[in-house]
Amino acid sequence: MGIKIIATFSDGRRRVLKSPDELQNIDKHRETLFVMYNGEVYAGYSDGEIDEDGDFCVMRTLHGIGLPFSRLAGWCYKTVERKKRRKPRGKTARNSGRRNGRER
Repeated sequence: MGIKIIATFSDGRRRVLKSPDELQNIDKHRETLFVMYNGEVYAGYSDGEIDEDGDFCVMRTLHGIGLPFSRLAGWCYKTVERKKRRKPRGKTARNSGRRNGRER
């Protein structure tokens, strides 16, 4: 088991970074944050393949950039905000405890 790295991003979110060795297991359909040893953060999609130069590709749109695998501190999936569910206000006809005209 390796070292556990927790990164705090500028928006206040905290994430446990996955090891660079797990890059080949990445889901290429999920947006990912890549944290480098110098503190730079890159966001995009990757297939997890490392080329013969030791770089891996991060795609943002049609064009991608090659980042050096040797400088990768870790990576994590970018999560999306969930919408908050509204709580019902008081009893209404829907949740009044009646079912088909009968009490529950």
